[in-house]
Amino acid sequence: MPDTVFRLEGVTFGYDRAVRVLNEIDLDVRRGRITALIGPNGCGKTTVFALLSKIYRPRGGRILFGDRNLAEIPRREYARRVAAVHQYNAVPEDMTVRRLVSMGRTAYHGQTFSRLNEEDCRAVDRALAETHTEAFAERQVKELSGGQMQRVWLALALAQTHEILLLDEITTYLDVYYQYEILDLIRKLNRDCGTTVLMVLHDINQTIRYADDVVLMKDGKILATGGADEVVTGETLRRTYGVNAEIADVRGRKICIFE
Repeated sequence: MPDTVFRLEGVTFGYDRAVRVLNEIDLDVRRGRITALIGPNGCGKTTVFALLSKIYRPRGGRILFGDRNLAEIPRREYARRVAAVHQYNAVPEDMTVRRLVSMGRTAYHGQTFSRLNEEDCRAVDRALAETHTEAFAERQVKELSGGQMQRVWLALALAQTHEILLLDEITTYLDVYYQYEILDLIRKLNRDCGTTVLMVLHDINQTIRYADDVVLMKDGKILATGGADEVVTGETLRRTYGVNAEIADVRGRKICIFE
């Protein structure tokens, strides 16, 4: 499986033994692609994200990272290749942007490292430039807007690695302008750097516009996988979300119209 980054084989998970959140799911995430996980609230999207982030371990089945069992890979080794941006993040408000982004280098040192070497500095400067956050690098994070802060979290992830990004609803709480700004940035990273991206999304039109591959989930199961044209249809949206929807072509771009 040369182009497969993650392979989930019969994965089950529950937060207690009586209730299953994931029910024997099988999934391949392909290298160099933008993959979107979509589905109604409580369908298991964020649980898949948490498993791939090594926050949890499967109760059953296994997850392969390349040809290795994810559970057997040390966290620091994994963090040098995979960075996650979570939906909720906390940071001391008096920390500067540059200092926060530099925390992405922890995987190459340790939790208590205090000084950046030349390689660290180059990685931090590159991440700040790529996310257009260098202009406020010396400001405290409490001074930033929501859109600016999301770019800073992405910069932290990029200071860690450009190989694989896991993003959990990264557009949450942002206005429309900043939603598309950050998604354009993610697509540019994918196209220019070959970064593999797996992101949890709610917005169907953003999924159609940005995702190479789409994974549609409901009730802890995967209903469909494939390109947006295959997966995001009026019929699948009705079965999954219980709403009437139509996929239309507007000025050469496919959009979802809810009735």
